[in-house]
Amino acid sequence: MRIVSSEILYEGKLKAVRDVIEYPDGRCHRHETIEHPGAVVILPITESGSVVFVEQYRHSIRRNILELPAGTLERGEDPSVCAARELMEEIGKAPGELISLGTLIPAPGFCNEVQYLFCARNLRDQKATPDDDELITTVELSRGEIEDSIRSGRLNDAKSLALLFRAMIDNLV
Repeated sequence: MRIVSSEILYEGKLKAVRDVIEYPDGRCHRHETIEHPGAVVILPITESGSVVFVEQYRHSIRRNILELPAGTLERGEDPSVCAARELMEEIGKAPGELISLGTLIPAPGFCNEVQYLFCARNLRDQKATPDDDELITTVELSRGEIEDSIRSGRLNDAKSLALLFRAMIDNLV
């Protein structure tokens, strides 16, 4: 594949780009991509083994959802530094241990975002400092309550479900 031309359609916190791509057989197609700086998703596990979730308003879908703490990487920021910052901001905890569980590519058909997955243990209390646009409530759930929330549809955030599955196959939850 070869990019014949590229045009920025929008630039803000995210960027929308339209590329003309030439395929090996000579055909050309236009493709729009949302460029994203990357993000982290964190599974905070308490001493008792429960998991701390956040419930927050997501304007794109016009409702509150239950999800794991997550956030966007700053330019050049190490994902583990971002994960620790997001835990402090969203749930008021600092990780004593941060375990990398790989990456997730949430929407490769139209977005280049990579999400870095972490499990946080040995949590220490900090003062929560949510961003101005975040209205967050923390929710602590046991494994049984997590499973019930998935079955009922209360927990249906894809990044959270993917990280929970990844942690479960490693027996972390």
